Amino acid sequence: MNKPDKKDIRKEGAIGFMARNSIAANLLMIILIGGGIWTMFNIQKEVFPQFQLDFVEVSVNYPGAAPTEVEQGILLPVEEAIRGIQGIKEIVSTANEGSGQISIELVAGTDRMQAFQDIDQAVRRIQTFPDDIERPQVNLQSRQQDVMEIGIYGNVDVWTLRKLAERFRNGIAQRPPGDTGGNWKCS
Repeated sequence: MNKPDKKDIRKEGAIGFMARNSIAANLLMIILIGGGIWTMFNIQKEVFPQFQLDFVEVSVNYPGAAPTEVEQGILLPVEEAIRGIQGIKEIVSTANEGSGQISIELVAGTDRMQAFQDIDQAVRRIQTFPDDIERPQVNLQSRQQDVMEIGIYGNVDVWTLRKLAERFRNGIAQRPPGDTGGNWKCS
């Protein structure tokens, strides 16, 4: 019964290499920690990151139509009309009973307004829509974020609070941009 010598057993893989070479393991650890600290101080940090949604939505109501009628009468003609427009990455269509929606994702870096206008014009040029549909709605998706929320309360009726809130909102809207004056009152 021969027992293998301890020298004959070789550990394989990354863990075995690190176990045999402690200097390499420590050097790798220092590089990773240093890179993490450097990234922590240099990465861009935002509470509300700015981005643009690169989507155009086309929605059409077709009262009383089945999903197959919506697909044949609305979705396929719209897809065909916008297929050649530059800057379109993906088209996703959804046929529901009585309506159809088409979500058009744009390629990053595409001029959003130009693509929106091209899609809108292409949809308006379609002459083969059924007679019963409502006018197609083409919308450029936008993201709005609230800057501030203010709660107003008091020992008065709701209509008085509403009037006060509207006066406050209008007063804030009339302030010039960049005005950070502290002694400001809503009249």
